[in-house]
Amino acid sequence: MTVPESFFGIIPTWIGVYGLSLIMLSISFFLFYKKLLIHINNSIYNLEFNNLNQRLKNVFINGLAQKKVLKRFSLKKDISGISHVIIFISFLSFSFSYILFIFADTINNQFSSKLLTQFGKILYLNYLEILTVLVLIALSAALYRRWIASPKRLSYSLTKKPESIIIILLIGLLMLTHLLSETFNHLTNNNADFYIISNPISNQIQHLNLSKSLIFTLHDIFWWTHLLTILSFAIYIPLSKHMHLLASPLSFFFTTLNNTGVIDTPKNLETLETFGANNIKTFKPKQIIDFFACAVCGRCSEVCPTALTDKQLSPMFLINNLMDSTTNNSISDNPNLNEGVINKNVTETEIWDCLTCGACVNECPVGIDHITPIIEMRRHLVMEKAKMPETAESTLLSLEQRGHPWKGTTYTRSDWHENLKVKTLSDNPNAEYLLWIGCTGALVERNQLVTKSIVNVLNYAKLDYAILSNEETCTGDPAKRIGNEYLFQILANQNIQSFIKYDVKKIITHCPHCLNTIKNEYPALGFKAKVYSYTEILQNLIEQKAIIPILDNGKSTAYHDPCYLGRHNNIYDQPRNIVDSIPGLKRMEMCRNKDKALCCGAGGAHMWIEESNNKRVSHLRTNDFLETEADILTVACPFCLQMFEESLSSKSLDENKSVKDIAELLEDSIKTDNKD
Repeated sequence: MTVPESFFGIIPTWIGVYGLSLIMLSISFFLFYKKLLIHINNSIYNLEFNNLNQRLKNVFINGLAQKKVLKRFSLKKDISGISHVIIFISFLSFSFSYILFIFADTINNQFSSKLLTQFGKILYLNYLEILTVLVLIALSAALYRRWIASPKRLSYSLTKKPESIIIILLIGLLMLTHLLSETFNHLTNNNADFYIISNPISNQIQHLNLSKSLIFTLHDIFWWTHLLTILSFAIYIPLSKHMHLLASPLSFFFTTLNNTGVIDTPKNLETLETFGANNIKTFKPKQIIDFFACAVCGRCSEVCPTALTDKQLSPMFLINNLMDSTTNNSISDNPNLNEGVINKNVTETEIWDCLTCGACVNECPVGIDHITPIIEMRRHLVMEKAKMPETAESTLLSLEQRGHPWKGTTYTRSDWHENLKVKTLSDNPNAEYLLWIGCTGALVERNQLVTKSIVNVLNYAKLDYAILSNEETCTGDPAKRIGNEYLFQILANQNIQSFIKYDVKKIITHCPHCLNTIKNEYPALGFKAKVYSYTEILQNLIEQKAIIPILDNGKSTAYHDPCYLGRHNNIYDQPRNIVDSIPGLKRMEMCRNKDKALCCGAGGAHMWIEESNNKRVSHLRTNDFLETEADILTVACPFCLQMFEESLSSKSLDENKSVKDIAELLEDSIKTDNKD
């Protein structure tokens, strides 16, 4: 790669290179500031820089190594990730080449050869030529896929904007101008070095018998066009959806270091001037970054259970609508940073549609957290405006008055264990474990049977545990997900006082929502303990031979991964291991499983909030189960149990199809005469 001696005889090359770069990069930074950085600066919240090493690691693994992009790579189903990785590698490789061969060699034309050696330079330039061809192939594939083949996630109006063609054309021009400048460089120098792509092209051009002056001119044209194309990117990116190239590394750096199921817990609620978010200033910096990090790839909406059931909420559209609101304020002559986004850019229905299942967050290749801005908007509606669905309002009222969300129940928290050998912490304060029952396990008749099965199995294993019984109240999960942070903290602190009273160190939970709240959200209120899912404990007891399944089941089952157990807390194998330990029980996998499992429809307090249309998420997930032709749908969550039993009953299936909790299956496999 030879640097031209001048800009067509007008000015020295280094002046042209550095002058153009200074001008265009300054414009780019100004646009970047006006579009994004100004809003981060105006936010009432500060950026978080704690755990710097982990944050840099996130950038390296997910940003540079493209882990999340390659996550769904499949030769049979989806190879688009490879194209993206090739283009991204080319971006890094060419960026390095510009530093060496343009900016450095412009000052000292021997710099690159000294740094790389002549052989190393030739090797690197050959690598760039091979990469150029691969990029052109990848661009062609991307163009065909987005505009011709067009899978569903790329068929939306948002993904069909001409911006995608512009960026493909710009990258294509960049590759072609590089290849042609190298080709004519060989012709000007009669270079004897071998170059795998440009040499054959230059050999063909020689047959045209072009004059030396024309060859020199063409080389300079392609070289300067290449540079101008590079610099054009700098201006174009902040003006387009490709802002994600700048925003996504920031998104990975500032991403939450908590589990995806954790909703932040504001402190000193009494002193806060505002609750939640409804305008640019009240969104957190990470959320504002996320608005611009979106690559408009459609992956989040492709896996979102609300989008799949034709509800208003589509994560991709939600994020982009919030970005549009932010952008409009950026370019306005008189920006109104206090202008609300709810019912202007985002509907209330969208806000209440969210199940907080985390499928969108798990799938997003650029690190966007779609859930937290939704919860922030719910907080605004609930705590500032007292606006919410009627079913959500009645749930909060029940939590305030009764300490649980089940307003219609006639049971007390002690009714279920009247005839069981269960000790309370008041009777056995030195018990190793607290068995946390939860509202649903204690107060809903169907789930009381599951709770009894858990107790019977733990008694069989002679585990040292006790319960709180009437001293237990709701963890506050429904209140937090609905958006009433104040009520959540009241309920949580009541439980924390009980934990402190009995010096609780280890807790077993049945409900994944209780697990997530106590394990991941109570620490923000000052309480930490070892919190286990009952599936973890049961698996350990089986491994220790304290539980020995004996009775042959003789049936088949498909296990459903609860969102708050799987995606939010990474517990996938333990439930499956329990199922596999039961003799004769054949385990099958649904088409969507583990971190790709579809929500049952109960998350985000939707156990009590009615869905916005008649297409139920639970029915869609039940279809996944029916496709397996298994006899039993196995669950590890009381909400999932209720949702799927309703769904199966609505489909009028034969009695051979049933829903059971893992604990029920395990209890059935143990010798009945050994049960307590």
